[in-house]
Amino acid sequence: MNAQIVHAFASGLMLFYSAPMAFGLFCAWWAQQHGRNAWAWFFFGLLLMPVAGIWLLAINGDLRDAARTTRSSAAVPRHDLLSTRKDVP
Repeated sequence: MNAQIVHAFASGLMLFYSAPMAFGLFCAWWAQQHGRNAWAWFFFGLLLMPVAGIWLLAINGDLRDAARTTRSSAAVPRHDLLSTRKDVP
């Protein structure tokens, strides 16, 4: 009976630490892809998983908004390409 309790406790403890570890690894991978400090983001994701998740969503949203504005500002409006028929009286 005692061995079953220890096994259940160890399984629960492993599950409790595996999700933050996986999220910490994901944060480190993301940081490395974006030129940020991977170790800092690993420990940030490991220790403060919900805060790091919200922070990553906010940063990715800012990056996406910045990319969208640069794409739209790079497009030059071409008013001279409007089709007008000069041959019609």
